[in-house]
Amino acid sequence: MAASFPEDLATHVRAQLVDRKERPPALKVLTQLFETMYFASLKQEEAQPISCRIAFVRRKNPDPKPPKRIVADRWQVSPLAEDLPLTVRNLVKLSTAVDPWGSTLAVDVDDDSRLRIWGLIDQSVHYSTYVAKEASSAPEMPGMFQAVIQATGEIAAYRSTLLLGSLKQDTLVKSQLRALQAGPVHTKLMKSVRLFQRRVQKEVGNELYRERDHWPGSLEQNWISTLCRILIGIHKYQHGGAILISDSATGLNPKYSLSYSRLAEALFRSSVLSIRHTAYSDTIHRKYLDKGLEEIPTDLYLSESVDGTELNDTNDELTGCVRFLASLSRVDGLIWLNSNLHLKAFGVEITIRDEPSKAVVARNPQGTEVKKLNMNHYGTRHRSMLRYCAANPDSVGFVVSQDGDVRAITHANGRVVLWDNIRIQSLVNARARRSE
Repeated sequence: MAASFPEDLATHVRAQLVDRKERPPALKVLTQLFETMYFASLKQEEAQPISCRIAFVRRKNPDPKPPKRIVADRWQVSPLAEDLPLTVRNLVKLSTAVDPWGSTLAVDVDDDSRLRIWGLIDQSVHYSTYVAKEASSAPEMPGMFQAVIQATGEIAAYRSTLLLGSLKQDTLVKSQLRALQAGPVHTKLMKSVRLFQRRVQKEVGNELYRERDHWPGSLEQNWISTLCRILIGIHKYQHGGAILISDSATGLNPKYSLSYSRLAEALFRSSVLSIRHTAYSDTIHRKYLDKGLEEIPTDLYLSESVDGTELNDTNDELTGCVRFLASLSRVDGLIWLNSNLHLKAFGVEITIRDEPSKAVVARNPQGTEVKKLNMNHYGTRHRSMLRYCAANPDSVGFVVSQDGDVRAITHANGRVVLWDNIRIQSLVNARARRSE
């Protein structure tokens, strides 16, 4: 495969924007933008890697279509007293002050088509928490598109939550594989999800569970999202890591055994409280508010209020559990979870040495389009996970590379399969927009 460059990303992103009836800047301007960001990503500032987000926002009309109701936490552009040319040096310097988790640089072109940094945008934290699956709703983002330095040699372009494309070292990535939403990985995880769904249904009762037909799908999404949040947490450390989901200890040498079920229990209680709180709220609206009645029974109001408070507290607990588990990846070795997401150990070494007889890389979530996998092209984490999953067909492994890629591995159709660049964030592929 031929190497890709920032110009290739610029060409792809521009085509995506044109397809969405936008009037993007010239290809030369986009190429300069992505080249500057790419070369800045190769630098360091105060011994730290560079990371920042920019939004292409027209200075003369930064907010062309404001909503009728402006919420208190909506973004706002604060212009710099003097704008700056968009150069590698300026981007590197500003990156220390503009953390992409909470801030965004506003960029536009001047009358001579030169890129300029003209302002800073606040409130980006709400977008970041949504993408990291820590919030349920996505706020709007300013500008025609956004671009992010995600890691060394890795930049990506978005239109809010729509992935327009990314460049990882010398590879142009046009979409992310939905391996967690379809295919063999999803099928194996669904065995645990169904047990989780049945447990929640038993706790709340059939009548409450069936009041809304979306609960099975919502619970599945919550379970998968919790796993994704741990992977996102590992990815943020930028040192690599791995998670193994398996009920078998065969071939594992744990350095630190630790029984920890709080994540699974918090997820269970959060789901139960969500269903009960929704039922109370629906009853209040259906029987009282929608009929214009002024009085609501005190016990009903208190039940809804108490469950709402407990739900918020439990979701905070769940976030703490996710962060706790992700931090365990900083020790050499993988994190071992059983099929119920109970932690068994961390710092785990895989002792299986037999190479898989057949290993492939999947080109689609279903694993039906594949190419032969060369074990020598992957590091120790990947090779050991491939060996384990080949020997333990019911297991599912995830490897987070230092270069930022997240890969899934499992056994399917008589071979061990690796899915590259899987989707773990709350993003949508641009190419699949209409079907998704």
